[in-house]
Amino acid sequence: MSRSTLIYLLIIIFFFSIHQKYFGFFSDTTKIKIGILPSAFYTPETRLGFGALAYTYFNSTKKDTLTKKSNTQSYLSYTLNKQFSFENDYQIWTKKNAYYFTGAIDYSRFPELFFGIGNDTKPSENIMISFDIVKIQAKNLSRVSKNIYGGIYYQYQNLFNQNTKLEYNTMCESISGGSGYEASGIGPIFIFDKRDNPLNPEKGEYIETSFQYFDKQTGSQYKFNTFVLDVRKYNTFFKKLIWNANAYIYVNNGTVPYRMLATIGGARFLRGYYRGRFRDNNMIVLQQEFRMPIYKRIGVAAFGGVATVANALTDFYKNEIHYNYGVGLRIKVNKKENTNLRIDYGFTKDSQGLYVVFAEAF
Repeated sequence: MSRSTLIYLLIIIFFFSIHQKYFGFFSDTTKIKIGILPSAFYTPETRLGFGALAYTYFNSTKKDTLTKKSNTQSYLSYTLNKQFSFENDYQIWTKKNAYYFTGAIDYSRFPELFFGIGNDTKPSENIMISFDIVKIQAKNLSRVSKNIYGGIYYQYQNLFNQNTKLEYNTMCESISGGSGYEASGIGPIFIFDKRDNPLNPEKGEYIETSFQYFDKQTGSQYKFNTFVLDVRKYNTFFKKLIWNANAYIYVNNGTVPYRMLATIGGARFLRGYYRGRFRDNNMIVLQQEFRMPIYKRIGVAAFGGVATVANALTDFYKNEIHYNYGVGLRIKVNKKENTNLRIDYGFTKDSQGLYVVFAEAF
């Protein structure tokens, strides 16, 4: 860990040690709870960042204890890498959880490193690119049976104002959407959710699978389809030791814009790699983590995983496997909602990275 990274970490820990006493606003009425929370975070892609989170919790029906709480979150942030983002997420549950609506509407201007496309790109061969991007995700589901929901998933992306045109990668292959793109797709989605707490699960299972079709008929500049399978398992041993595992499969077919390819790296997949360090049509990720509280609000974690990307499904068996491992701290910032500040340090064979963010990786 570099000296500057350590300084950033100490700033964030100090920030969160005082924010509950000196910062924040919280309004609690009979119908809706509104909160405003300043925040600080750090990832290798952003360096140190600051922001403000405005959130609401509410029940969509009166006198119905079975209905899950709905919530919205709006997050405004700016980083030392001159990255700006405005993110808006929502989760709406109707009476007796019959319908579930979730999604996000985001805008960001986000300079980042581009390493090319493929499973064998070199860390030294990268360029800095900058662009504006608008993203919309909408998952509209209805209950099929207990813990099972099905519905329609719509996704839209518009990347524009890119400062560098990406024509070819290191393998001399053309890059789709290399100077900007617009993509719009729709398809079915199914979710099985038996977690005890979606924000910080200690037991249960979660399975999400979706298929999306992008074409001119759906308003997309490129024609392709995407299949995703996300499987998670949680268990608690010895009353405190929490084990969670995740298998994630991402499959693309067609002409896919480069920033909608499957990517390894970041705070979600193989912590320690720069987000987008490896990207291609298809990806398989296997990862697991152990978490345990040790004293009051403080907990510890250990994690590791393997992953690979491939141009075609038949290439998986011959491609190199990438791996990570690491340790972390957990600081409970809200006992009632059981939410954690996650501080992780991940290692890979050619990089390492610090992550300070809200919520668990999976």
